[in-house]
Amino acid sequence: MSSTPTTERQPVSLQSERVPHRLAYFETYGCQMNKLDSELAEQALAEAGFSSTTEVSQADLVVINTCSVRDHAEHRVLSRLGVLKPGGDQRKEGSVLALIGCMGQRQGEQLFKAAPHLDIVAGTTDFIRLPELYAGVVKDRHHRTALDLSGDFDYARDPRFRSERHRAFVSIMRGCDLHCTYCIVPTTRGPEVSVPLQTIVDEVSRLVDDGVQEVTLLGQTVNSWGKQFKGEPDLGDLLAQLDRIEGLKRTRFITSHPNFFQDRFWERVRDLRTFCPYVHVPLQHGSDRVLKRMARLYTVDKYRCMVDEARESIPDVALASDWIVGFPGETEADHQESLARMREFDFFHSYVFKYSPRPNTPSERRMADDIPRADKERRCNELLAVQTELSQKHNDALIGRTLEVLVDGESKKNPDRLSGRTRLNRAAHFERPKGRELTGKMIPVTITRVTAHSLFGEIADRPADEIRKLPVVAPDYRG
Repeated sequence: MSSTPTTERQPVSLQSERVPHRLAYFETYGCQMNKLDSELAEQALAEAGFSSTTEVSQADLVVINTCSVRDHAEHRVLSRLGVLKPGGDQRKEGSVLALIGCMGQRQGEQLFKAAPHLDIVAGTTDFIRLPELYAGVVKDRHHRTALDLSGDFDYARDPRFRSERHRAFVSIMRGCDLHCTYCIVPTTRGPEVSVPLQTIVDEVSRLVDDGVQEVTLLGQTVNSWGKQFKGEPDLGDLLAQLDRIEGLKRTRFITSHPNFFQDRFWERVRDLRTFCPYVHVPLQHGSDRVLKRMARLYTVDKYRCMVDEARESIPDVALASDWIVGFPGETEADHQESLARMREFDFFHSYVFKYSPRPNTPSERRMADDIPRADKERRCNELLAVQTELSQKHNDALIGRTLEVLVDGESKKNPDRLSGRTRLNRAAHFERPKGRELTGKMIPVTITRVTAHSLFGEIADRPADEIRKLPVVAPDYRG
């Protein structure tokens, strides 16, 4: 590698370029979409002759898949790139270092200044061009960039390339047409494009044929899927089609926007065999004033109407939310509204984030980041404390119930236990039985004790309870 590498812009075809047998290593930061993109990148490399390795020191190609949603995520990547400089004990001599994904799409060639030892920067669609980019770098040791967002992403997925045998992510759309003032996704992912219904059905069918029992449909606003197509099919129509696939046991979807549950959506999906009544639909804030500054396009009352409609059709639906604390101009009264709304809507789970300005977003350009760090930290902790209380209550109601658990494998904390997920997406742990391989199987587990975030139990000798027969524990809180 030259001491002053240059960046070459060259057209890159989608046809894989064969290379002699090489090893590729992946690290993935960020959301489920990034995890799926890493699987697709691994597939593209395998088609070009690469194999995978879990040891970075053995890799001929080191791939870092990145996230730009928060400043902290980008700093983590930059720190990691520092560790991966040539000459250290982390990388193989002569290996190629590639950064792909949202951070690459956002910063592009600027990353070569921050990390001159980078060889490849590719964006959120051009990552499938890694084989040719790698071959180019090996040929002349010049940097390569690939950041085109203008074309359709129609790369055909091979179902064999996934991290879990019994679960899979399926992208049903890419990009976003909304413009929340804090969000960088429209910049890094481009405009919204839906995948045709039959293409999705065919992909899920192939995955099920290869052993998948649960799929999670992915999209930035996943429930706005289909509006570009003739007749405007929606997510409810898609879920109904997937419900017909024999062998598919569960279907989930993330992330939803409260505005796009339309045409009696909840009533239409309520009785689908595969529908899991755990839905991630972020409120983001409890104050109408802040929601307006965020350009979220709904009020708290509109969100409340969505919740009421969902629970009228599916009383036990488990709702999860995202929250942002410390948004520019947020007052203590605004924060109290978020605490009240968290209790009112009785969320099963919440992710709470401290606001960080993202470059060239409307909030970064027009609003001062004026909330002290200490206030952001306190408000974050207060919301998390309320959510812990709510989660504990919901889990307490499950003690003594027998729930269906899809087993993921050995518990990360206790090798004598197995872990899996219930239909309501709760982590469940139980003693590993001797002589039985249960990974990827549906097992009835009777819950004997709980924490705020996990369930513990034992394998039952009777079928699981019907989840919709569980007691409703959501209060009618308007405080």
